[in-house]
Amino acid sequence: MVKGSTDCIVFLWTITPGGGGRGVRPETERRIQMTNVSGIPLEPGSRTLLGGWSREVGVFAFWDPRRHTSFSRRSPSLQVSVDTLETASHIGIATYLRPARLGSEVVVAVAPDSLLWYTQHGLSLHNSESDASAAVDLANATPDEERSFLDQSEDDIQAARRYDLVETMRAYRDARFRPMVLRAYGYKCAVCQCALKLVDAAHIVPVSYPQSTDDVTNGLALCRLHHGAFDNALLGVRSDYGVITNPEGERRLKELHLDMGLEEFRSRLPEQITVPRSLEMQPEPGNLRLGLQARRWPAELIV
Repeated sequence: MVKGSTDCIVFLWTITPGGGGRGVRPETERRIQMTNVSGIPLEPGSRTLLGGWSREVGVFAFWDPRRHTSFSRRSPSLQVSVDTLETASHIGIATYLRPARLGSEVVVAVAPDSLLWYTQHGLSLHNSESDASAAVDLANATPDEERSFLDQSEDDIQAARRYDLVETMRAYRDARFRPMVLRAYGYKCAVCQCALKLVDAAHIVPVSYPQSTDDVTNGLALCRLHHGAFDNALLGVRSDYGVITNPEGERRLKELHLDMGLEEFRSRLPEQITVPRSLEMQPEPGNLRLGLQARRWPAELIV
């Protein structure tokens, strides 16, 4: 076993329209029919997933296995709404509160890109109970919106549950950001067009900055060399997509006698980065200006 990994037991069915014929069940209902099992076993030290795949929408949905360790003699079914599945297909995640014997059960729908994230962090969503509906909003929340959500907690128990939910959705944003940015740039560096599986997603406005977001318009696909230069304010991108270098950064490197290869580095830089074809995926000019300001670039270079 890989260090830090966890065994995972998966029970997966096909999600289909609700049974019983027209008028018997809601037209928006979708479900899994759990056949050939008498209950969902929970193995100590293992993560158990109980879910289904919707070919209709192209997303997964997962129920809380702790609620389904035993079944009645009838072949049981678990429900989710098609609206929840469609929301997950657009946003990447959605939640649904399903009536259960004890309170409500949180059903979590996720796009395939988010499957690994759900495997690692999904339990917190199933624990979120009445706050689960906030997960979609928290998927794109700003730090101020997160604080407001936490500050509105009615008691310490809800505050602790909401804190776990906020942390879970932060992990979701981190997990979503990288594949979203890499897809937008065709898995190639925006500066040098290198691929070779050596490309990562860089935040234009640093994560630590209050105005930073995990939107694709706040991301650049950069190879490891140009990502390091970008984060260290040696390489910059202006709002017109022009590529620039930082004279102050170059001066510091020369003072430390760490400037070997600097001239070749500069000579290989293009005049502009290569941006995604889709306008909705291209870097936001305001983010590019704010990113330079956050990294303390000279004011005369910020355009």
